[in-house]
Amino acid sequence: MIKTLISCLMTFGLLMTTNAQQIEYNDVLLNKIRKASESVHGDKAKEVRYTIFAESPRTFKATIEGGDDKPYIQARTAYQLVFPKSTIMIDSGMDEEVHNFFGNGTKQPYFKSKNDSVQLALNQAEKIIITHEHGDHVAGVLRSKNYKKNALKTIMTYQQINTLLNKPQMPQLKIDSTQIKDFIAVDFYDILPIAPGVVLIKAPGHTPGEIMVYTKMKNGKEYLFTGDVSWSYAGIEEKKQKPKEQIKRIGEDETKIQYQLDWLNTLPNKGIQLIVSHDNIIQPQLVKKGILKDKLLIN
Repeated sequence: MIKTLISCLMTFGLLMTTNAQQIEYNDVLLNKIRKASESVHGDKAKEVRYTIFAESPRTFKATIEGGDDKPYIQARTAYQLVFPKSTIMIDSGMDEEVHNFFGNGTKQPYFKSKNDSVQLALNQAEKIIITHEHGDHVAGVLRSKNYKKNALKTIMTYQQINTLLNKPQMPQLKIDSTQIKDFIAVDFYDILPIAPGVVLIKAPGHTPGEIMVYTKMKNGKEYLFTGDVSWSYAGIEEKKQKPKEQIKRIGEDETKIQYQLDWLNTLPNKGIQLIVSHDNIIQPQLVKKGILKDKLLIN
């Protein structure tokens, strides 16, 4: 059971922060994560499922430093860890109003039926993990008609909550101090095990509250959901950040992101399957290989 960590200071938006000291992303951290993944007893997840509920047509030039003008579809995704008797959702989809924010006045593909499936999956999930506080990851909880039910099982870091209180990406995401108690609010330095085989990893840089999610499966395979550290597998493979104009627009911390990219680049050789949230080139290949399963499991 995760203990909800809420202090009276949070009422005034004065949240704790553990980001002052740089986390070291290296083999020591990986060993710590692997050990922590065994600390919560119970059956581990047996499969990973996902869905694409919207798309943002872009180019590689707008996705990765030094990219060309070839089209690149930024997939908007949500993931589901399927355990023998329960599920955990990683990210929560978004409604069409929030989706339209990302189009900057242009109409982009939105798949309502798939986002409806995300909502159903959230309703049945035992826990919900939010990788960071941007609309396409958190709005599905904040703006759900089942908000109260889903918020109570949503794990949010203090940094994520602080952003939503004081500097949300868009007005539709702003919460007030009375909502803090609705979430499973947690703070930790570098890692936090939250379920059998599942470990949260602090990864500030893209946003103050960004986390990655490590999962060791029942069959022993290891996955790492990388959130928005990179928008493509190519960014990790080449250790290249987003274009300068995107970094400036988002307000990313380039130093922290580079540490993370350098570490992530080493992990496939250590047997870890990376899952990059917005990539729509490698993901279909992972489905064909059985590493990911398309469509969320709805009971």
